[in-house]
Amino acid sequence: MSSAKVPFSKVAMLSLALSISTSCAQIAAAAPQVVEIIKPGASSKHELEQKAKLRKSIKNAMASLRQLHKSMEETCQIFAADIVIPRPVLNEHPYAEIIQSIRELEEASKASASLEALPIIGEEYLALRRQLAKTRSLAVRNEILINQRLNTPQVFQSEIDPDGLKALADMATNRLHRLVS
Repeated sequence: MSSAKVPFSKVAMLSLALSISTSCAQIAAAAPQVVEIIKPGASSKHELEQKAKLRKSIKNAMASLRQLHKSMEETCQIFAADIVIPRPVLNEHPYAEIIQSIRELEEASKASASLEALPIIGEEYLALRRQLAKTRSLAVRNEILINQRLNTPQVFQSEIDPDGLKALADMATNRLHRLVS
């Protein structure tokens, strides 16, 4: 096993999560106004300004999400590799807070679902919601990998035949594949 420094910084990741939350709060605040003022026909200056503010908030949230997602992908690769990471570093992970924050944002984004019907903004908003889900999923995966590293398995002495155990596992795997097919 080689040793390496983990690329996550709790402060940096939580700062990105806060930035995402701030942008999503701006989106939630602007959404009712934008949906209410958009009327068929000519666009007013006020309507254009509101749309521009909303789109800017969506783009800011997406930019922060991309940074957070990239950082988590790099960390995930390190956790999945055979690299020694000190326990105190693993204990200081920010993933539980990030997961909770993103789940709350996903719940709050359901309230702004009226944005989905708008042209262009709706597509951007759906992309934001998809990216939130992907980032949350990756944060969950990282948390699981950390928990696997923190929990040392108990080893028991046994006289089980390793070849028989492998055959049993193969049989169960084959049955599972048949059920899924």
